[in-house]
Amino acid sequence: MMPTSDTTPWVWAIEHLSALGWPVIVYCAWQVSKYIDRAAKQATRTVEQVDKMATNCFPTMQASLQNQDILLHSMDKNLATIAENSRRRREDF
Repeated sequence: MMPTSDTTPWVWAIEHLSALGWPVIVYCAWQVSKYIDRAAKQATRTVEQVDKMATNCFPTMQASLQNQDILLHSMDKNLATIAENSRRRREDF
C-alpha cells in the first residue's frame, strides 16, 4: 500500500509498524514471563536445597566432626604415650 495524498510517509510507516509492533511486544512479554518463571523455580529449588542442608546435612556433619574430635584426642593421647615410652627406652640404653 502506498500512502494516500493526505498522509505523510512517516505517518503511514508508523501506522503500519504498529500493526507489527503489538505482536512483537506480546512475544517479548511472553519470553520475559518465561524467564521470570524459570528464575522463580530456580530460586525455590535453591531455597529447598539450603533448607535440606540445614536440617539434614549440618547435624550429620556436626556429629561426624564430634566423633573425629574424640578420635583425634584419643590418638593424641596414644602418641604422647608412645613418645614417652620411646624416651624411657632411650634412657634405659
